[in-house]
Amino acid sequence: MATEMITVIYDNRSSREDLSPGWGFSALVEHGGKRLLFDTGGDKVVLERNAAALGVDLEAIDLLFFSHEHCDHVGAVSSALHKGLTVIYPSSFSQAFTKKVEDAQAGIIRVTEPIEFSPGLLSTGELGTTIREQALIISTPSGPILITGCAHPGIVNIARVATELVGERLHLVVGGFHLGGTTVKKVREIAASLHALGVKKVGPCHCTGERAIKVLEEAFGSDGLEVMAGTEIIL
Repeated sequence: MATEMITVIYDNRSSREDLSPGWGFSALVEHGGKRLLFDTGGDKVVLERNAAALGVDLEAIDLLFFSHEHCDHVGAVSSALHKGLTVIYPSSFSQAFTKKVEDAQAGIIRVTEPIEFSPGLLSTGELGTTIREQALIISTPSGPILITGCAHPGIVNIARVATELVGERLHLVVGGFHLGGTTVKKVREIAASLHALGVKKVGPCHCTGERAIKVLEEAFGSDGLEVMAGTEIIL
């Protein structure tokens, strides 16, 4: 049986010289026999180069999941679109984006409410007001894992919604937490709130901000994971 895992393809930081950093986020989720790409990052050159270096065939992706319609998360969509792919994205996405997917003859799942779109893969549904965003919940033997794109609706709020949806504590929350410029005191409060929700591990990256990443890693100790392009997380 193939190893089930998350492989970060695109992030502001890189763990290897052959992987290019770039502002944005993208990760491959291998789960239940499916290969899901979470966001694409902003630059198709970076996505394609990193995917090749990591041995990821973008033409072999079964599912393409988008958190929100910002260019650093959907900008490289054309590198991943292909016939037979199913694209899962918030219903608030533009008609121009939908046309691009339709032109590629890919399947579409437009999300408003929470939905399990593949066994063990669940969308939180659209969250937030000004910026609408969905996050991904993955069922694993260790407990549910939550992946966020930028967490515009608030990382604690998203984690709370996810926890209520699955009815158990989150094993890991990974992705962009959108805390750049947030004070150290506030980040510590956020860490305490995540702990109070029962979150065991965190893997902040992308738009979390360097200072906030350090504070979160300190707050979670050995359960604070360093995440960047090239990071692999076994499910």
